[in-house]
Amino acid sequence: MTKKEFKEQCSFHLYTSRSERHNVIYYDWKVTDDGRGFKYAIAGKIGLVTKVQLFNYFYQMVQDHDSVDNFPYHIRYKIRTDDKHRFRVPLALDF
Repeated sequence: MTKKEFKEQCSFHLYTSRSERHNVIYYDWKVTDDGRGFKYAIAGKIGLVTKVQLFNYFYQMVQDHDSVDNFPYHIRYKIRTDDKHRFRVPLALDF
């Protein structure tokens, strides 16, 4: 899958609190008999990582799950391995 095709399937969100702002990207929304929601998510604080950098980390993570070992400390992520543990977009950033 090319980066362009991948980007078209991503869902980009911005979470804002009084003192912090985070970019969050979700990927792989599906509705199945076991559950519905996204399978992948990544979050980064604005100021520590740009949206482009975060997207590049995310693309790398989806292509190779082992790459998360090389992520900087300020990158947070979620990966679900099966459909019954998929998640929906939360109102507040909780991972």
